[in-house]
Amino acid sequence: MKIYISGLYSGTNPQPGIGLARSLRAAYPNVSLTGVEYSSRSSGLHWVDFDELLLQRPWEELDLDTYATIIAQLLDSGAFWLSGIDLEIMWLASVFPEGHPNLLVPPGEAIRRIAKPAVEAHRGLPVRIPSFVSAAEHSEWDLHAFCRRHDWKVWLKGPYYEAVRTNTWDAVESARTAIKRAWSTDNVFIQAHVTGYEESVCFSAYRGELLGSAYMRKREITQEGKTWAGDIAEVPDEFAVPLQRIVKDLNWTGGAELEMVRDTNGQLWLIECNPRFPAWVHGATIAGHNLAAALVERASAVRARKTRVVCEEFARIVLEVPVRPEFPLPPLPEPYAGGFGHSLKHPSGNLVLADRLHKLKVIDSDRACDAKWPPGERTQAPAPAVPPSFISDLNTFDFAKLATPSWLFLESTAASLFRRAAEMSERLSTAAIKVTNAYSIKTNPDERLMRLAYQSGFKAEAISLLEVQRALAVGFKPDEVILNGPGKWWPEGLLPRSPLHAVFCDSIADLKRVASNMENGTLQAKIAGIRLRPPTVPSRFGIPADSPDALRALVEAVDTLPRDCEFGVHFHMASSNVGVAQWWHLYDALLRWCRAIETLSQRRIQHLDLGGGWFPDDWHIDSDARFAEAVERVRTHLPGVTQIISEPGKAMAQPTMALGMRLLEFEQSRGEIKQAVVDASIAELPMNVVQPHRILHQHARSGEWQPLRRGNTQLFGRLCMEHDIVATNVELPVHAQVGDLLVFCDAGAYDRSMSYVFGRG
Repeated sequence: MKIYISGLYSGTNPQPGIGLARSLRAAYPNVSLTGVEYSSRSSGLHWVDFDELLLQRPWEELDLDTYATIIAQLLDSGAFWLSGIDLEIMWLASVFPEGHPNLLVPPGEAIRRIAKPAVEAHRGLPVRIPSFVSAAEHSEWDLHAFCRRHDWKVWLKGPYYEAVRTNTWDAVESARTAIKRAWSTDNVFIQAHVTGYEESVCFSAYRGELLGSAYMRKREITQEGKTWAGDIAEVPDEFAVPLQRIVKDLNWTGGAELEMVRDTNGQLWLIECNPRFPAWVHGATIAGHNLAAALVERASAVRARKTRVVCEEFARIVLEVPVRPEFPLPPLPEPYAGGFGHSLKHPSGNLVLADRLHKLKVIDSDRACDAKWPPGERTQAPAPAVPPSFISDLNTFDFAKLATPSWLFLESTAASLFRRAAEMSERLSTAAIKVTNAYSIKTNPDERLMRLAYQSGFKAEAISLLEVQRALAVGFKPDEVILNGPGKWWPEGLLPRSPLHAVFCDSIADLKRVASNMENGTLQAKIAGIRLRPPTVPSRFGIPADSPDALRALVEAVDTLPRDCEFGVHFHMASSNVGVAQWWHLYDALLRWCRAIETLSQRRIQHLDLGGGWFPDDWHIDSDARFAEAVERVRTHLPGVTQIISEPGKAMAQPTMALGMRLLEFEQSRGEIKQAVVDASIAELPMNVVQPHRILHQHARSGEWQPLRRGNTQLFGRLCMEHDIVATNVELPVHAQVGDLLVFCDAGAYDRSMSYVFGRG
């Protein structure tokens, strides 16, 4: 009997070929095993269990039609083909749409039904699918919202290979660009991370008959998340029974692996289903489950040697093996750019094969990831929704007389946001607790915004005495000003003589200074308090309380505050950075820390100041009920609190300004604009890598506004800087012209306040 095995790479991201050879050799000592490879750099070529090697040309050079004929001849002659490469399996399924008795791979329809992320065929198994969105079919605005909702604990995944953990927006964008270039597809998706233990089920089947299965728990993993050690057990009945039905329904042939995570509640989450045996397949053989042999035995009717249980746990080690003299090591590539070497992640040319299979329509690069779209149907990412008030405000400008780039204040939008915030604070206030807002001056010190804050009953929150003076100039009284931050006493000599509303201390030293100055009368404030540092999120701000010594020092310092001032606690963590759910988790933790501080210091907390760094949608949309619950929790945990100060700075400022710019030049290639230059730059949009911006194009003749979809155009800024790219992957309208106006919305917060002068002469 002759068996061909492909997928021999045995590096840090190994393929299953070596494990299959070891398992089959144990079951069939006299079988002829032929290793199949497409790169001489694959170290698995030299494994001792292979009697022969079939080293093909790389995939970019291989004549696929001729190769298909060769494989057909081998199968017809009685040989078996066991593939360990996902893309090769997809190609073979297309070459043999009716299958072949000796081709041990699943049919094309079965492969489609286990495609990630939805894994249609999982129904009936005791698993759930983690939340996901298609990056190709959702706007940047919606993708950013998905990441925030899942606390930036997300994975960006390609349709076949690649999974990159991403915890910031620029990481998402970078990974998406890299996967698109590598795998020639826009069909990537973002999936929520599930914290827990990694487990897998491996099985083998022949023409819909389940032949065997094994359950594996990962005990050690590599940096890439690959199995380095594990333990093997029987698949429980609640999993095995529906699995048997699914295998029959799919008419599955070959091996497969279901990768899962078990969370802290015991729930299993299906991450993906691979259409081949896993690299740890021989670990199952060690535990008495020779799944590869069971497959060959059923397909060939040749009885396999009985598998002996050696151990129920396995570990992987690194071995040096002799190089086969007929396949000497290839030469090193020439050094380039100060380095040398080569990537072994995909030595057999999978990247090229993916591109070829797209072009042959074997796999559809444009097929939707989301299960709600029929397979194969091509959809385009929608443009983000733009509030009508944005358009109304923009229509008040005479752009013919406006030099660009130019900041655009959206007056009615701004007024409505501050009005809503004032109304919400009134609704949330109770007889026991007054809820009020404070405007964070640093977010955007524009006088128009500060005046709206003043008129809407906001307090002013400052991080320096210069900001205090700016607030006073607008109309705020000293007792409407909150002073916060590590450098709030700068510059000297500008402290008002009248009492401030509140002063919050960022360190023990700052707290002692405030206590001393209040005692000697050089500082007056209704409220003196502390800023707490979150115990589980790294931050340079606030006073830590996450150890007995730190908590003791904090309590002792609080005791130095005068008893005739009211005591408060300030908490600030940007929810747009840590995620919405994480912010609320930290909020609940804050209440428990406050109770501990009250108990130990015997000092009643009367005021809570909550800063959020809220993304506007998270604060303005469907937030009333959650904030009402938050107020109620304060009453439960801290009954002495009489005032809650909310600081929605970014949520207020970000939608209130836009940046107008014009197209300077662009070229069309094959009817598509790949690159365009605008007269704005990252000097005006320094936060463009941190958050998406909704972009509007104005039709040159009709004046109509059109939000830009996702596309293949990069917008370059005017500066001579390599990283001056104001937007990536947008789609300019076909009627776009040089001189057309583009407006970047959502630029009224740190884009505006952190913008700088550069390249203007």
